[in-house]
Amino acid sequence: MAKVYKPRTKMPALITYIIAVVFLIAGLTLPIGTGTFTGGGVNFGNMPLMQLTGALAALGMIKTLPFGSPLSPAFSFTVNAAGIALDVGAILLWLYALVTLVCVIILVPLCITKKTNGAVRKVAAVLEDIAVTTLILLCSVSFAAPVAEWNLTVFAALAVTVVMLIVTGIIYLRGPAILKTCTFLLSAVAVCFAVANPYNNIPAFGNAIGNLAAAMQGGHPFETSAGLYSLNGTVYFGSTLFKTALVDPSALSYNISSAILNYSALSLAALVLLNLLLNLFGINKRTNMFMVVCNLIRYILALVLLIVIYITVLTTTGSYGLGLYLLTLLALAQFTIALIRFLRHRKAAKLIKLAEEHDEDADHPDTDDEYAFEDETKPVDPPKPPQDAPQAPVVETKNVVYTVNTIYNGPSDSFIRKLTNEEKVEFARIFLERSVGNLTMIPDYVVGGDNSAFFSSLFIYLPHVRSTVTEGLMAKFYEEISKSA
Repeated sequence: MAKVYKPRTKMPALITYIIAVVFLIAGLTLPIGTGTFTGGGVNFGNMPLMQLTGALAALGMIKTLPFGSPLSPAFSFTVNAAGIALDVGAILLWLYALVTLVCVIILVPLCITKKTNGAVRKVAAVLEDIAVTTLILLCSVSFAAPVAEWNLTVFAALAVTVVMLIVTGIIYLRGPAILKTCTFLLSAVAVCFAVANPYNNIPAFGNAIGNLAAAMQGGHPFETSAGLYSLNGTVYFGSTLFKTALVDPSALSYNISSAILNYSALSLAALVLLNLLLNLFGINKRTNMFMVVCNLIRYILALVLLIVIYITVLTTTGSYGLGLYLLTLLALAQFTIALIRFLRHRKAAKLIKLAEEHDEDADHPDTDDEYAFEDETKPVDPPKPPQDAPQAPVVETKNVVYTVNTIYNGPSDSFIRKLTNEEKVEFARIFLERSVGNLTMIPDYVVGGDNSAFFSSLFIYLPHVRSTVTEGLMAKFYEEISKSA
C-alpha cells in the first residue's frame, strides 16, 4: 500500500485565504489603536476606511471632505520630488483598500472552482503577496513618522496574512517551506530592529536598548549606539537613510567617507527590505537552481556591503551600532542557509548528469521490448497425427483478441498528476505496490509528502531499477529531481 500524506485538496489553501481576507477587511474597518488601551477609548476617526476621503484631500484631489475623516499622521508621509509634494502614505492607504476589494472579489471563484489545490494555492498566494507588500510599506510609514497613536488592526492584518502564507506553504510544500520560513523570519528581525527605528515609538523597548548600548561602550569605533552606526552625533537607521534620501539627498554625501558609508548603508537597508519580500514570496513556490543561485548572490552582496560599512567607519569619527552587529549575525545565518541549499541543488544536478550519462552509455535496443512484462514462453505446436491415422475434420476458427486498458485510480499528488495513465500504472506497480523487482534500498514513496530522499536514492541506485522503468517515466524522474532539492 502506498503511504499517503494529506491533505491533497484545495481546502487548506482556501481556508487560510479566507482568514487572511477577513483580517484585511478588519484592518480597514476597525478603529482599534494604541490609544484604545491607554484610556483614549475607541476613536472611529482612526478607522482607515473613514480616512480614504482624507487621503484624497491629502493628494489634492478634493478640497473638502464630503464625509469621513482627515488622513491620520500615522498614514501620512510626504515626499518632495521635482517640486511636487506627494503623500505616499495616502496612495498606500488607497492601494490597501483596492487590494482588499480584489481579494474579496476573487474569493467567490476560488470557492466554486473545481481546479486542483495547486491552482487555488497559487492564486491565493499571489494576492496575499500583493497585500503583504502594500501593508509592509503602509506600516513603514507609521514607523517613519513617530505619532501618538497607531492603528493596530492594520498591523494585525499584516501579521495574520503573513502567518497564513507561511502555514499554506508548510502544509503543501513541507520541508522546503520550513527552511524558507526561517530565512524570512531572519529578514523580518533585520527589518524590525535594524532598518526600522521602533525605539522612539516603544519607550520601554527603547530604554532597554539604550541601556544595552551603554553597557557595550568602548574606544573608537566601539562607542556603541542603537542604530546601524553613528556619525557626527547622528544615529543612523535604515529608515533615517531612506527619509534623508527622499527629503535631502545632499545630506548623505558631504564628503567622500560619508558618501561611501551612507550610500552603502542605504543600499544594505534596501537589500534587507528586498530580501524580506523575496523570502516571503518564495515560501509558496518550488525553487529551481536559478533561484538558489540568486539567493546566494543576494546574501553575498549583503556581506560585502557590511564589510564596506565596517571599514569605512574606521576612517571616520563615527562608531558602530547594535543594528550593524545584528545585521551581521543575521546575514551570516542567511548566507549559511543559502549555501546549504545551493550545495543540495548542485548535488541533485550531479545525480541527474550521472543518470543521463548512464543512459547514453547503456546498450538500449531500438524497441521497447525490454520494458515489456508479457510472458515470453513461446507457444508449442501440437504433435502431428500419424500418416495412417484417420484425419479429423478440419474446423476453421478465428482468433479474437480482447484488449483491456487499465485505468489508474489510485492516490495522486503533484508528481503523479504529471504522468500519463500508463506511467501512473507503471509507477504504482514498481514503487507503490513494490510488485516488480527488489527495491529495498529505496525509501517508500509517500503520496503528497516530502519525497526528496526517494528521488535521490532512485538515481543513486539507478542500475537496480533501470531495466524495469520506461524512458517516459525516467524522463519525469529527471524533471522532478531538479526541483526536489
